[in-house]
Amino acid sequence: MWLIKDSPSLFTDLYELTMAQTYFVKGMCQSAYFEVTVRRLPENWGYFVMAGLTELEDCVRKFRFTRDDIDFLRTTKLFSDEFLHYLLNAKVDVRMRALPEGSVFFPDEPALEVEGNLISAQLIESCVLNVLGFSIISATVAARTISAAGGVDVVDFGLRRSQGPVASVRAARAGQMAGFKATSNLYAARMLDFACTGTMAHSFVEVHESEQDSFINYAHLYGEKAIFLIDTYDPLEGIKKAAFVAAELYKEKGVKVAGIRIDSGYVVKLSKFARSYFEQQGVGFLKIFVSGDLDEFKIKDLLANGAEIDGIGIGTRFAVSRYAPSIDIVYKIVKYGDRELSKTSPDKQSRPGRKSVKRIGGQFYEKDVVSSFGAQPDDLLQSFKTAEDMATIKNRLSDQLSRLQPQVKAIRDPARYQVVFA
Repeated sequence: MWLIKDSPSLFTDLYELTMAQTYFVKGMCQSAYFEVTVRRLPENWGYFVMAGLTELEDCVRKFRFTRDDIDFLRTTKLFSDEFLHYLLNAKVDVRMRALPEGSVFFPDEPALEVEGNLISAQLIESCVLNVLGFSIISATVAARTISAAGGVDVVDFGLRRSQGPVASVRAARAGQMAGFKATSNLYAARMLDFACTGTMAHSFVEVHESEQDSFINYAHLYGEKAIFLIDTYDPLEGIKKAAFVAAELYKEKGVKVAGIRIDSGYVVKLSKFARSYFEQQGVGFLKIFVSGDLDEFKIKDLLANGAEIDGIGIGTRFAVSRYAPSIDIVYKIVKYGDRELSKTSPDKQSRPGRKSVKRIGGQFYEKDVVSSFGAQPDDLLQSFKTAEDMATIKNRLSDQLSRLQPQVKAIRDPARYQVVFA
């Protein structure tokens, strides 16, 4: 599992093992089917994006109890030697049907089905929910961000404020799926074969004798890849100094500096001034990048108000999913042996039995129909064994988003997509 070098077998809640020991003692070893669904959409979301299967496949493949794991479990004084011996020699044996990564989906319809002997299927519950939960959140926020950006390039800047290394990689991968151009996270860039990029920090400007000196030094080293951060002091003066340095370097060496980054202030006003000023000074090749606590709502508003933007760096609000830091994702048993099972408690009901999902529509999707399981080629839930390549996932997400009605994809107050349970 990503960034976890040991077996992820203890990456689970205690009750998964206490239940498993009961199954072991009672000989409850028939096939079980568990289903992953998300009960409801966060405010202002019209859809979810399936993600996390690549990491989940790795987690399940490595799920084994080592002697060190067993020694730790013995210290809890909850487990018999017979059960611990069973765990030491057991291999999680499950099969999965899933919505392929990059699929859009909706509340209450199954996104994943896990089938296996009852103990195996139970043991991986916590891992499944942890991996898929934040992966789905990140992928959906990334897709919404790309939609809001309307074709403007977006870059992931979220590493420093994400909730730990694993979360930062999940977020970067989500951006890659959705169509971000790059990430600032070098670990993620290497792991995911994803382009990396960056600019400069305010501290870099501050340690120089002058703002202009910082631009000169950076430009002489990085040339056409240099991006100047212009708002450490007076952003209008920063824009002017950036233009001067870019013009001088172009005259001397024919090198076109990449652009500037605006990280604060009145972005619409500053970006319009920068665009006009660069044209006047003969450095119209300078691109205008913006960052600074942006999210899909702010991006949509900036562009609607005429901001002159060539690229967007999105960090904290994307990486932590500020407006939807969690989703109500659940893992519920729907069949054990020959019995179809369901939960009936108020507001947390589940639907019994295995299911198929069919999507109806032509150019635009009209509705999803969830029915009793039946082998059919157009079932959205497909057998999942190994991860797909990123190009396939990106193309699927792009295609499915293009076929969602614009009202469903709206950044604010989206229309509700119809899901029918037959």
